[in-house]
Amino acid sequence: MAQGLIEVERKFLPGPGTEERLQELGGTLEHRVTFRDTYYDTPELSLMQADHWLRRREDSGWELKCPGAAGVLGPHTEYKELTAEPAIVAQLCKVYLHRRQHRPS
Repeated sequence: MAQGLIEVERKFLPGPGTEERLQELGGTLEHRVTFRDTYYDTPELSLMQADHWLRRREDSGWELKCPGAAGVLGPHTEYKELTAEPAIVAQLCKVYLHRRQHRPS
């Protein structure tokens, strides 16, 4: 079975003067990278509500990000990133079954 990656994501907004400071420290812009992701979900946003993010990255393939730390409540910063399609399908089935079992009657 293919192993998933663990992705720890931190987002920040550089302040004014950041580029100049990096240049003062010897940093240079080597090249730009641009990519496009298309995200998929159900009309009810079932994946988002389960903290799962299914995307197809341009020129790359399918990826599913899902919570990486078991038993952690609230927003996650650590995610498993599944890229093997059988693992993605298996995880999506788990999410679907969990939601069906916990749906109000």
